[in-house]
Amino acid sequence: MAVEGPTPEQKADYLVRKLEQTIRENRTVKGMSFRTWQNIAREEIVNAMREHEKRLMRYDQTVNRLVLASASSLVTIGFWGAMVAVNSAYGGVAAIITLVAGAALFFVTADWGIKRFTSGYNKQKRAERLAHIEDLDKRIKRMEHDMKKKADRLKETQAKLGAVEI
Repeated sequence: MAVEGPTPEQKADYLVRKLEQTIRENRTVKGMSFRTWQNIAREEIVNAMREHEKRLMRYDQTVNRLVLASASSLVTIGFWGAMVAVNSAYGGVAAIITLVAGAALFFVTADWGIKRFTSGYNKQKRAERLAHIEDLDKRIKRMEHDMKKKADRLKETQAKLGAVEI
């Protein structure tokens, strides 16, 4: 399976470095709470798993399309080979029956495929938009929380130092 992207080891190293950076940036006099660290770690791991699943899904879709195209090609070659054999025996009647049956099959399949594609596409886009909204909401809440912490730390530091004259 040739799925592009970083190896699991590289992704794990990246997550560890990112968590370390987050912990160092959010240090206070007391340190980062374990619950905050857990939430950040959970969010990073979930994001990494979602990204990996998305890559696998794209790979599976590509393989499925390749198999479908190959199977369609083989069936088409077999079908037209049979038509040549029938044509030599029955002629125009077989051609008209085949044309009507093929047209009916084409329209039914096209209708089914279009409905399936549009419903799946719309569902996928809704899910993506919802995921983006949730991700953005989480980031905004985390940023608000971080800004509040920084403001509190600055107030504490200012109170400890008092008025500094330059």
